[in-house]
Amino acid sequence: MNTKAISILILFITMTLATLQAQEVRPDGRLQLLKEDSQNSYESNSITNLDLLQALDFAGIQIKKFNLGEFQERYQLHLITETYKDDKVVKTDTIFSGDNRYHHFQAGEEDYFYDYLDQLKFITKDDDSKSEIRLHTYAMSTKFKIELEKWDDRQFYNWRSFGETTWKLNKKVPLMVFASSWEDKHYNFHRFCGTVILEEGEEGTEELLQESPTYVLISYIVTPMPVTDEENGD
Repeated sequence: MNTKAISILILFITMTLATLQAQEVRPDGRLQLLKEDSQNSYESNSITNLDLLQALDFAGIQIKKFNLGEFQERYQLHLITETYKDDKVVKTDTIFSGDNRYHHFQAGEEDYFYDYLDQLKFITKDDDSKSEIRLHTYAMSTKFKIELEKWDDRQFYNWRSFGETTWKLNKKVPLMVFASSWEDKHYNFHRFCGTVILEEGEEGTEELLQESPTYVLISYIVTPMPVTDEENGD
């Protein structure tokens, strides 16, 4: 390599080193969204919670939360599923059986404290006539599955929720149903009508439950705590 070429190479290396040394380390003050998605590929600044819920629904996933109301004392809490066929119960299962309390810790305290549940949350993942369900409370979570019969290619299943779910002592309180469409013989197609928010005794709710050839009803029941031998004085 001749002297001129060596001089050019040395000049190039010197300029590169000078450029690198001139580049400062500076804190990245951009919003977290821009750090994680600098090209805004997901258009996250314009996506709403409704958009996300609709996308989950498209993937067969729904989130349903139910208000239990207020408790002032300890009770037993039972969650059950009832499978109906032709408007008759053909199967009953218990999802959960426990009490209505959960424990929690307070900052600076060594002991834990109890409080009462005020809601139930279900996450459902549907696949045709099947649904995988996860139940969440402040105290625990559990999974279970529902699989119903399908005898027509046009048949489909939907979830519907009840609007009034406040607890009542010794009374079954319905939460939601996984119900089948039914055949409209006049127009020769499957339909799924009735109200979106269910209500016991309401006309649209009764139509859905009576017309649906098979469905699963999820409910809960609050009952008194059993009396122990000590409390009986034995």
